[in-house]
Amino acid sequence: MAMPDLMSNSVTGLLAMQQALATTGHNVANANTPGYSRQRVNLTTMPPQFQQGSYVGSGVQVASITRSYDQFITSQLNSATSENNRLSFLKDFTSQATQLLGDTSTGIAQQTQDFFNATQAIASNPTDPTARSAFLGSAQALTNEFNRIDSQLQNLDSQIGQQASDIGRQINTYAGQIASLNGEISKALATNPNAPPNDLMDQRDLLINKISEQINVTANSDNQGNINLTLASGQSLVLNDHATTVSVGNLPSGLNVTLGGADITSRVTGGTLGGMLQAQSQLVTPLRNQLGRAALVLADQVNQNQTAGVDLNGNPGTNLFTDVSGFAPQTTALPTNQGTGSAVGTYTDPTLLTGQTYQARFDGANWQVRTQPDNGAAPLTVASGGTLSLPGMNVTFSGAPQSGDVLNILPTVGAAGKIGVVQQSPSGVAAAAAGQPAYSRDNTQIQALFNLGSTTLVGQSAAGALDGSSLTDTISSAVSQAGAYAGQIQLSAQAASTTLQNLTAQQQSVSGVNLDEEAANLMKYQQAYQALSQSISSSNVMFQSLLSAFR
Repeated sequence: MAMPDLMSNSVTGLLAMQQALATTGHNVANANTPGYSRQRVNLTTMPPQFQQGSYVGSGVQVASITRSYDQFITSQLNSATSENNRLSFLKDFTSQATQLLGDTSTGIAQQTQDFFNATQAIASNPTDPTARSAFLGSAQALTNEFNRIDSQLQNLDSQIGQQASDIGRQINTYAGQIASLNGEISKALATNPNAPPNDLMDQRDLLINKISEQINVTANSDNQGNINLTLASGQSLVLNDHATTVSVGNLPSGLNVTLGGADITSRVTGGTLGGMLQAQSQLVTPLRNQLGRAALVLADQVNQNQTAGVDLNGNPGTNLFTDVSGFAPQTTALPTNQGTGSAVGTYTDPTLLTGQTYQARFDGANWQVRTQPDNGAAPLTVASGGTLSLPGMNVTFSGAPQSGDVLNILPTVGAAGKIGVVQQSPSGVAAAAAGQPAYSRDNTQIQALFNLGSTTLVGQSAAGALDGSSLTDTISSAVSQAGAYAGQIQLSAQAASTTLQNLTAQQQSVSGVNLDEEAANLMKYQQAYQALSQSISSSNVMFQSLLSAFR
């Protein structure tokens, strides 16, 4: 090893300042690069040498180039990003969905009340064709509104499905890139643990944050340079340099998310995908269920009322609305099912429908049926090939299911989109009680129809119990609950946005590039570089003088 002197010491300093200047320039160049963490050169003295009874310094060296990074803040930021995106999607979605309903004074709730109120003009003058036409018009307007809302909710749900499929593909792309970076980073650190590939690590952190925008993940670092990602199900999305495929499908019962073929839908609670699942399970499906139940009860009860009376010509009354016997509950098999089990439902009494959905899981011997969300009650059991009686309907199971297969049962979803007016003749409205002659001024039947609007028959515990809610109250409640839910989401979204902004500011205070600070560093390193250059020049003059002395 060469003896330390002014020349060698200055050269080590010059080389160190070159790296410091290059790193500072790298910081300035990437000041606006997403995900970039400010880098710094860590200098250390070179080992001194013992010379003429003393230790003489040998100059300076670059120990490492590290990035300004805080794992705790990064972890918090990823969690906050996931939560913010979940609520941001919900905020926008609930705003669209609730606008479809209108309010209790102008929307479907008011139109329901208008329909029942239209009976009073007939009750006052049962033979008036104008009143009868107006009544049919109000019935048509109400069914049109049921149809419109259900159709648009279904369209919103379809849009969720299309966007969710894109999200699944994005997650797979990001996960594959993270796995690839894990391989590169772990290889680099194995070669030299003191030379971390900072830019690659920044790229990986940015990709993890992008995945957090879409789905809730947990990041765990090992001792070999890998960051492994797990979902809330505990299954690995990224393990070392391997990524597992996520698949997203949109069934009639809602989004279905699988990881490596295993169903993880119930475990997805964050990110945009978590917001989509929540929008379906807590807004779209309940709304379509409640409106569908109301439409079924409306059609069933009004039709019973009409067929029990006589029309203006003295003939037995006929259905005003579509016959609900032609409707059926929706049943959907999960795509992960291995068997061919299926179910078919029929309505027995729409007034007994609870508005809940059900899930049937085959345990190898029987179907175990639970309400959704699970209320903790013991499941109802039925064998394959058997019929299960549920409130307001029967469900018959068939096929050859395998253990673990799942069927989702949606009793009233979509029914609001099927209701229609089948009575087209004003004289066909049955205003009079059975046995009355043609052109009778009896209003018994039409008055009973008016009373149906306030009769508490929706969701009865038993036929005729009248311990449910009225049709008008049921629809008003659905509208009000949706509005309250949207309001709650708005507040939560604002809080989540503020939290994300604060954490982003904290992260930037640690990792962000401060151009003023970098400018000061450039000047400092440049001055040191110039001084070291002068030192080298001085050492050269001294060396030349020494040579001259011996000539």
